[in-house]
Amino acid sequence: MDALHPHAKSDVAEMLADLSAAGTPTLIVGGRQHVGRTAPRPIGAELWTTQLDRVIAYDPAEMLAVVEAGMRIRDLEALLAGGGQEWPVDAHPDATVGGVIAAGVSGMRRLRTGLMRDTVVELELVTGDGRLIRSGARTVKNVTGFDVHRLATGSFGSLGVIVQVAIKVRPRPKVRRVLVFGDGGMPLAEALLGTVPLPAAVIAEPGLVELVLEGWPEEVEEQTEAARAVSADFEVQEDELPTRTDELWPGAPIVGEAALTPSRIAAVVRANERWRALVGVGMVWFPFDDEDRWRYVRAVVAAESGTMTRIRGENATHDDAPPRPEASVTTALLNSFDPAGILR
Repeated sequence: MDALHPHAKSDVAEMLADLSAAGTPTLIVGGRQHVGRTAPRPIGAELWTTQLDRVIAYDPAEMLAVVEAGMRIRDLEALLAGGGQEWPVDAHPDATVGGVIAAGVSGMRRLRTGLMRDTVVELELVTGDGRLIRSGARTVKNVTGFDVHRLATGSFGSLGVIVQVAIKVRPRPKVRRVLVFGDGGMPLAEALLGTVPLPAAVIAEPGLVELVLEGWPEEVEEQTEAARAVSADFEVQEDELPTRTDELWPGAPIVGEAALTPSRIAAVVRANERWRALVGVGMVWFPFDDEDRWRYVRAVVAAESGTMTRIRGENATHDDAPPRPEASVTTALLNSFDPAGILR
């Protein structure tokens, strides 16, 4: 298998044009932190983005960072920390910026920070046949054009290689605090969500609830007192962040990520001993020891009009997923970006 390491956008365009002409199935590789989220397929070449890691522009006053997509998350965090800012995503330090966007990974704190896709204001992408496309704009007044940057978010490289992005960043909170409740389950989590103003996250597990707070000191104190009115039985952890999804159940061979209407979380977790739910958002994670349990819980999620994706596990497959009504539109879109089908 060929391993290609482009150093510039033009290299990516030239390489993809050649691979497309030869019909070589190609895997786009960044930090290899999200490969478990896609189904396996025959690969003839790997195109690595990690040499595309330059800072193009960063002005803390504009709250905008423009970087090449192969930059590691740890390096972006160090850059933004110098300006007292952050890009609030739930990603491993070794992941790349482009990989996080391609995988559609948002932060656990999205109740307060919003979705990751809304922070991507401009994106440059090289299509499967070697065309360089720019979508979006660094100025909010420019809203013309086709939103390729939104389509590329969560596309897992099926539209092309993300080579450069402009992302909105935010000030780092002055205070971070996690309130840990040892009991109460989903009822307590829902009560906290309805009482505490603007929490960063409300996370529930069997026998555990975490209320994640951040902001100015006075604001966090007010949030803490609001939580105390619901239940005073909690421990305080200062300057903590919630556990990333890639850190969940390190010994589990399979981990699934379910997305469904927030009000249906309780119905899905009821029959499971281990789970972690992002209350108010509609995300639930489950560990599995075998394929049979994975398929059973996936069917339960589907019965509640949700979807579940495998984010860890060998031989991930989506063959048993029900057909989607928009499949024909998706196929036409993929063919326009990747005519030879080398990226999917």
